[in-house]
Amino acid sequence: MNLKTFKLSIAIFLVLVGFFITIVKSLIFNEAKTKSSTYVYENGNSKVELKILNEHDYLVYDTPTQADFIFTNINPQTISIYGTGIKILNCENNSAQTEINVPNRSLKNDTLPITLNFEVNGSKTTTQFKIPIKSKD
Repeated sequence: MNLKTFKLSIAIFLVLVGFFITIVKSLIFNEAKTKSSTYVYENGNSKVELKILNEHDYLVYDTPTQADFIFTNINPQTISIYGTGIKILNCENNSAQTEINVPNRSLKNDTLPITLNFEVNGSKTTTQFKIPIKSKD
């Protein structure tokens, strides 16, 4: 191998390493951006998952936050969702996309109770997720 071929091989190797590092950084950045907190209720083969799509394990007062409810083996026509500041944006394909925006200090103990009513095999079921909320401070 002559010197010119060796230099070309090194240059190609460095370009490929740089490309690989760029891809890895991009994947890490995108994963951090879509990090979510998950709350789960299971009853046999039926399940409700609440995924809060922010980078924390809590909500923040007066800050709109996207949250998805994912339903497994539950008839979506039997589902109702209740809680302060919850707005349903879209409901299809066994999931409900919501936005949660709780007004500052509207709760007694900085915990948002989200109540879900639904049917599992014809039986009415209720569950509640308790989500911590913090001030913007």
